[in-house]
Amino acid sequence: MASALDSLFAHAAVRRGGYYAFTCSHGVVDAQTDEALRGILNRADLTLPDGMPLVWFGRSKGHAVGRVSAPDFMEAALRDPRARSLRHYFYGASPEVVTRIARRAERLLGRGAIAGCHSPPMRPAGATEDPEILARMAQSHPHLIWVGLGLPKQEYWMASHAAHFQSSLMLGVGAAFDWFAGSQPRAPRWMRAAGLEWAHRVMSDPARLWPRYRRVVPRALTILGRDLMSGQGDR
Repeated sequence: MASALDSLFAHAAVRRGGYYAFTCSHGVVDAQTDEALRGILNRADLTLPDGMPLVWFGRSKGHAVGRVSAPDFMEAALRDPRARSLRHYFYGASPEVVTRIARRAERLLGRGAIAGCHSPPMRPAGATEDPEILARMAQSHPHLIWVGLGLPKQEYWMASHAAHFQSSLMLGVGAAFDWFAGSQPRAPRWMRAAGLEWAHRVMSDPARLWPRYRRVVPRALTILGRDLMSGQGDR
């Protein structure tokens, strides 16, 4: 987490574009069959381990990796004194949630640090943004654009709009928006440490999330197990 935060603020200070991805088992599974998503993740300036299964896998391959979950990262970054000198834009979620995020960030950082916020309409992954919205966002001169659309929409959005924000770093933080806004409860710390945050999320919203995890969990175990046995985990 500490090195990821250092990278964030060093990146933002030089006003260089690009994007950070936070990837869990869901992202790994979908990237096996979605070649475009795989390319987007591989081209990210950083792809960070959002889930404990990826941390365990990395450690099993001999890497000194720690979990950098999107909600923890967003909370830590917006509480960091270095964030006060940057301008932040929040894109995604419902109008109510994104407004609450901007207001909480303003309390933490001061009004001058908030470049703006926008709640886009529901649309398929890969859809092009309204040019007027892109122009308005660019005119606010953000250092950081926090994107909360969920995987893979936010990854497609960041990759397809990176050219519009060549001096702004984008961060695809997904459900971190809901937790930062306080609109959804987060799993207890012991569940997060045990790699069971996904189970807490399923129990909180079974109708939406159970079909996803019923597909993702067994496929992720198969992929990671096969990779360990083949000795190709460093790729």
